[in-house]
Amino acid sequence: MDTRAVTSLLAVAETGSFSRAAHALGFTQSAVSQHVAAIERTVGARLLTRRPTVAPTPAGREFLRHARQMLAHEQAARAAVRRLEDDDAHAPIAMAVTPATEHLLPVGHAVAAVRVRDLAGASAALASGDVDLALVDGLTAPGDPLPGAAADVETRVLAEAPLGVLLPADHLLAARDGLALADLADARWLATSRTVCATADLAAVARTTLRRGTAYDGAAATTVARLVRAGHGLAAVPLSGLAPNGLARVPLTAPRLVHRIEVRVHAASRAVARAVAMRV
Repeated sequence: MDTRAVTSLLAVAETGSFSRAAHALGFTQSAVSQHVAAIERTVGARLLTRRPTVAPTPAGREFLRHARQMLAHEQAARAAVRRLEDDDAHAPIAMAVTPATEHLLPVGHAVAAVRVRDLAGASAALASGDVDLALVDGLTAPGDPLPGAAADVETRVLAEAPLGVLLPADHLLAARDGLALADLADARWLATSRTVCATADLAAVARTTLRRGTAYDGAAATTVARLVRAGHGLAAVPLSGLAPNGLARVPLTAPRLVHRIEVRVHAASRAVARAVAMRV
């Protein structure tokens, strides 16, 4: 199937307009219409409504789900070939890092680009070939992999620590030996998404809903500590090192989770990228 046609279909579905899709892709509107019509003939179903609005049909929604995977696999295949054909030991490498792993960034080799992404974004950048190496972190159950590691990606664990709850030192639960999330059903949590052990990640991995307090969209651990100390909400943290002044860290006992940092490269990556990954 023509990937240009698939790209056109995705653009029309996302913009809700043939003309906007054509402008975004640099095609003529006629070409985009022909691309969509050709795919519909191939699959034997109407994938988009035209009037009164342009939108995916039920068949279109199902096709688009697979189409995104098709394009991702095609991009990954091209990247794999480039890695095999271009193994220059002196060529700069591109890297993706999550906010919590920026301090581990290897800079001893020529660097073409550093992309700061969340776990899903860094994994996607590595899969697509946009980067040669990824430094990622996230929450998972002990022994389980972090999300996003494809079968053709080699992973090395750099650090792992059990998860704890950060709360003010004078909190009623600060002296406990351990806490379950069920013990904190009425507690407010900082609404974080970019910090180490972000509340959004904790809720997703634990498959629960957490009551949110103050929203913080930064990544600084010092800011998290100040907000917790001032009573604006609790936070999840790795149980490593010492708790900041005025705060206590109590192990999270149910569910048992860990914070893990990994370095990832493709199994068929350039030798230089693999060598850099081993030096992190």
